[in-house]
Amino acid sequence: MFIFILLLSVVNAYDPYIANIAINLCQSTYCITNTSTWNCITCDPNIKLEYVVENNGARALQGYDSNTETIFTAFRGSSNIQNWIDNIQISRVCPYNEGEVCVEKGFYKAYNYLKPEIFNNLQTLSNKYNTNKLLITGHSLGAAESTLMTYDILNDYTNYKISYFYNFGSPRVGNPEFVSSFNSYNLDSFRIVHYYDIVPHVPEEILGYKHISTEIWYNEENSEYQSCNDNIEEDDLCSNSCAPTKCTSTSDHVNYLNVSMGNDPLCYV
Repeated sequence: MFIFILLLSVVNAYDPYIANIAINLCQSTYCITNTSTWNCITCDPNIKLEYVVENNGARALQGYDSNTETIFTAFRGSSNIQNWIDNIQISRVCPYNEGEVCVEKGFYKAYNYLKPEIFNNLQTLSNKYNTNKLLITGHSLGAAESTLMTYDILNDYTNYKISYFYNFGSPRVGNPEFVSSFNSYNLDSFRIVHYYDIVPHVPEEILGYKHISTEIWYNEENSEYQSCNDNIEEDDLCSNSCAPTKCTSTSDHVNYLNVSMGNDPLCYV
């Protein structure tokens, strides 16, 4: 029994290799606008891009990743980080069966611009590649959208299996009831934060928002990380240690695992 538990913990650990695949997908969402061009600096030839889903400024890429043998969905963040931060809507919507489970209104609105087409594509991709295994990722606003998609699958689309859920620079998405519900599922969830990135600190906790677990906090050089203890509350030994006065970096927000993101991504050599 001890050996089984040990092996299980290794399988479920944060994996920098998967994180690298995910961050490259996230970066490509800023660069790729159609399926006929898959030639950006992080466009892995082992990945087959099938769909570019775009509506009202929101964008996601979908296809098949032969590295992980999964169907992927990668959400793009805002094209203007500072304007997006300034315009975050603090109001919440409570659209789920559990009426007390609420999420930030702007994130939910952006996600729903893409949701119908994304789920139609999932069915087509599942049939084409004969798998129900998913990789879901996103950066910034895209990280919030990826969280909402993951929650929808856990609740309503249980015919799919989420093999990997890695997001980067995510804002707080929902209220404590949302986080409690999300964390109650048997899912290996990794929320990656780069040093003093400002975005994971909005909307503020005092306004009734919390983070899902598990935070993976990288140092300034992206050379070391720690897995945080945030199953109940945010870990004050991780990114919350710089709150409230030091967590103000937009440059950390657009540099994850030493990959350029956001306003001015490095798309081509």
